[in-house]
Amino acid sequence: MKPYETLFFTEPGIETDALDTLIGKVETAITKNGGQIEKIDKWGRRPLAYPVDKNIEGNYVLVNFQATGEALKELERTYLINQTILRFMTTARGQ
Repeated sequence: MKPYETLFFTEPGIETDALDTLIGKVETAITKNGGQIEKIDKWGRRPLAYPVDKNIEGNYVLVNFQATGEALKELERTYLINQTILRFMTTARGQ
């Protein structure tokens, strides 16, 4: 397994319970394919550099994890299915 980090942000009006459910779905997408969550940071509501779908703010979440290629595919599928996620980015971390 390789180390990765993923950053995503959601619509600013999402409720805390809905955000926690979404984070749970991200965790499940990683762990059910043999991945391991290392750390989850909720950055909270922050301004965006430019409007995205007419939103000027977003709720940011950063997840550090270790996973295989299959887990990454499932994670991306989870992001694309969920309409409250405005943008996401997953990158490999250095060892």
